[in-house]
Amino acid sequence: MRLLKRLGWILLGLIIFLLLVSFFLPSTVRIERTKFIPASPATVYGLLNNLKTYDDWMPWNRIDPQMQKTYGSLTEGPGASYSWSSANKKVGAGTLTITGSEPDRQVLTSLQFGDMPATLGGWTLSPRDTGTLVNWYMDAKMTGSNPFYSMMGKYMGLFMDKMVGPDFEQGLDSLSALAERSKSPRMGTYTLDTIQTTAGVVLYIADKADSGSDIPKKLAKIYGEEIGGFIHKENLKMAGAPMAWYSGDQFPLTFEAGLPVDKAPRATTGRIKVRQMQAGPALVAHYFGPYSLDGAAYKAIKDWLQSHGKTALAPPYEVYIGDPGVEKDPYKVQTDIIQPLK
Repeated sequence: MRLLKRLGWILLGLIIFLLLVSFFLPSTVRIERTKFIPASPATVYGLLNNLKTYDDWMPWNRIDPQMQKTYGSLTEGPGASYSWSSANKKVGAGTLTITGSEPDRQVLTSLQFGDMPATLGGWTLSPRDTGTLVNWYMDAKMTGSNPFYSMMGKYMGLFMDKMVGPDFEQGLDSLSALAERSKSPRMGTYTLDTIQTTAGVVLYIADKADSGSDIPKKLAKIYGEEIGGFIHKENLKMAGAPMAWYSGDQFPLTFEAGLPVDKAPRATTGRIKVRQMQAGPALVAHYFGPYSLDGAAYKAIKDWLQSHGKTALAPPYEVYIGDPGVEKDPYKVQTDIIQPLK
């Protein structure tokens, strides 16, 4: 009897000891791996941002060929998702969602396994002379509502890197092979120039987009139906190409779309507002290519400001010189990205 009591006290002491130690263990564990991929950031980003490619390189998608998968309403860009279910315990059931993306720079994801807390992660892309340095990371939350499972989860977190890290390495190897087969030499092109902008009047509307495909639809309505209709009704004249200001780089994305006019109206209606554009120095990137690849031009502007010791006066804005509805080759469509300077 004394032996049983002693064993009970020892067991209780061990549990208390493990519980106390668990308080000092991290509740979130980061797993990450980095690999150089000999393909452009645009090529790698195109694969990561499109869920339809994941079966070709994602290691967990290859474990069970019988896995059932259902895509959401979007398969590319922020908001895209797919859910899966499998009888294989290594695969189970869950949902992967792209929560944010920045062309040629990063893709953010949320991974949900059953009732477990969502695991956040993603990939960051860093350009190199002959390719892209890709960092794949995941921040796994090891705690939950149950204290016992939270304690055990923290201890399991000590082994997460060795358990999941090899999968990351395998996935990056497969991604590299796919990127090399998929890479295209065509990239958007741009030239930088300093200019003096002129003063003027812009009629604009503030709105937001929930996805990349949402932007052209809303721009078309704003330019044609809303502001365009108002200009015609008020007998105003357009004084330049359509323009837009974007706030942030993740969806939902807020933006302001405007049309320059010859003079300010006496009054506006609906969502239309008036902006007075000031004359002054600016840096412009004359960009030719698909809108999804213009991240390189924005980065060039940022690098130019830093290397020349210049300061931005206001956020940059885009002026749509070319019309993709008329010019069928997207690499011939011109967009001027203008950065006002102090």
